Amino acid sequence: MSRILFQINYDVHPEKRDDYLATIKELEAYMKSNTDHNYMVVEDKNKTNSFTEVYILKDEAEFEGLEDEMDDTIYSLTTRILSQFVDGKTRYSTFYEVN
Repeated sequence: MSRILFQINYDVHPEKRDDYLATIKELEAYMKSNTDHNYMVVEDKNKTNSFTEVYILKDEAEFEGLEDEMDDTIYSLTTRILSQFVDGKTRYSTFYEVN
């Protein structure tokens, strides 16, 4: 059974950075308190305002269930991030652990 690394990459409008950081910290805290997912948010060291949400999932079942587990709070925060703060395209990447 291979773990899965799922990433959501996007750039944030510079003038909305502070509001984005407050919202993503709220999402991160909620995810840690209300889900079993290994989740974190990182910023590219070489590109200011370029962020990645990272999920490390234990297997395909957890990966497939991500969307089904999205409750109203997660949906609301995610929608706010994508609609108000993201500058340009959102990129999704999925990686499978090599066994």
